[in-house]
Amino acid sequence: MTDKLPWLALRSIPGVGLVLFQRLVQAFGSPAAVFEAGTPELRSIKGVTPAIAKAITSFKDWDRMEAQISRVTAAGAEVLTQDDPRFPARLLNIPYPPPYLFIRGALEAEDAQAVALVGTRAASYYGLKTCRHLAGALTSRGWRVVSGLARGIDTAAHQGALENGGRTLAVLGCGLDVVYPPENKKLYQQIPQQGALISEFPLGTLPEGRNFPVRNRLISGLSWAVVVVEAGAQSGTHITVQYALDQGREVLAVPGPVNSPNSVGPHRLIQQGAKLVHEVGDILQELPRDAGVRPTTRPGAVTEPPARPRTEDPLLPLLGADPVQLEELVQASHLPAAEVLSRLTMLELQGLIKELPGKCFVLEGG
Repeated sequence: MTDKLPWLALRSIPGVGLVLFQRLVQAFGSPAAVFEAGTPELRSIKGVTPAIAKAITSFKDWDRMEAQISRVTAAGAEVLTQDDPRFPARLLNIPYPPPYLFIRGALEAEDAQAVALVGTRAASYYGLKTCRHLAGALTSRGWRVVSGLARGIDTAAHQGALENGGRTLAVLGCGLDVVYPPENKKLYQQIPQQGALISEFPLGTLPEGRNFPVRNRLISGLSWAVVVVEAGAQSGTHITVQYALDQGREVLAVPGPVNSPNSVGPHRLIQQGAKLVHEVGDILQELPRDAGVRPTTRPGAVTEPPARPRTEDPLLPLLGADPVQLEELVQASHLPAAEVLSRLTMLELQGLIKELPGKCFVLEGG
């Protein structure tokens, strides 16, 4: 049994979200040690129900975990767990870091010096040209460019970095063996030569809408700053911005034509305090000069992740043991449906809520 198997196995246990995963690793020192613990020890950990404790102590599906790692290797990729020295150090310090990542390409220590360029899929010529220029200018100064390999601004960010001979990291909302969007197949093949494709989703995972909020938190988490180039009023880019703020990242925005719908997002951010980006120097002024890799705590001595209190998310007080429909949550929270879905996805990923058939939700253990 390889040392990576317990990581995949523990995360596969129903009810073990990111919060409980970290709590168990903190208590026992490693995922392998969790599987060696007895039921009384497991039950002493907050959030471990009798069903979860039984699933851990009776786990026998190691062959399936081994097969999963074999498929990753056959696909020209690898699994990086939190205790691997190559695991991105900045991700260890975000709320609810992924226990492991699937990587195609290679991560370098200097990749910690990264800036995210994000924006709309329906980008204008102005937005694409501006993004490519900024990506090239950043890489010429030694910075890496992070984005999500989506159409539009993301594509321009990766292209600008590669064309300048720089490194770029693409975070996917699907498995590493799924090329999405299909027209980015060439980029998909180029990026591992000058950076890495990164996903926390197993091979074969399709690019479903609920995956992209999960992906977005890694885009901001890997970066020192998030630069919004173009975004409409309801763009998913705003989810990345919210994660950036939660993670203590700088947020900057590129202004655009006042009559363009794609300027609404950046202009609103600037009104709210985001720094206006006129040239690459405006970004560099917000970045530390010593932004290299910094020491960080590895699993085995981790502290409780800096999670926000349960009551801080406006949806949690609306949920309990009785199922609540999505439409009811939208009405009661007075939040846009897209934001409600994003919040529900993250709460489920953290193991705090559970989705039932019919788009109904309950508190986990509620």
